[in-house]
Amino acid sequence: VELLDGVEGTISQLARSYQLVVVTKGDIFDQESKLARSGLGEYFSSVEIVREKDRSTYEAIAKRYGVPTANLLMVGDSLKSDVIPVLEAGGHAIHIPYGTPWQYELVGEDVSGQYEFPTAESMVLVPDIIEGIA
Repeated sequence: VELLDGVEGTISQLARSYQLVVVTKGDIFDQESKLARSGLGEYFSSVEIVREKDRSTYEAIAKRYGVPTANLLMVGDSLKSDVIPVLEAGGHAIHIPYGTPWQYELVGEDVSGQYEFPTAESMVLVPDIIEGIA
């Protein structure tokens, strides 16, 4: 696991002010192993490994943590799984494009253009974007 520039510092900074939860999908052992190897596990209050990252999943997670969906904020690289479902649930999202997306995660501009969300070219920009949202 290689962290992108600024990720650890940004996550550390955000963890001082916000409850951070990892929401990911995939094999439970693989995902837990990745988080452990990243060295970032200490910054997250919980890890949610789900079958699908859709609106109902994010609504259920918000309910489980007693957080209004309007207070959810997702930071992710997938418009389909990270950004759009959280926006549909009434939350906020920041898109950080990275590399070549997996074919399954692609959405057309006709879909993404229906939503407003900030895009950050780097994780280090996220705290300032969050301040603007708050």
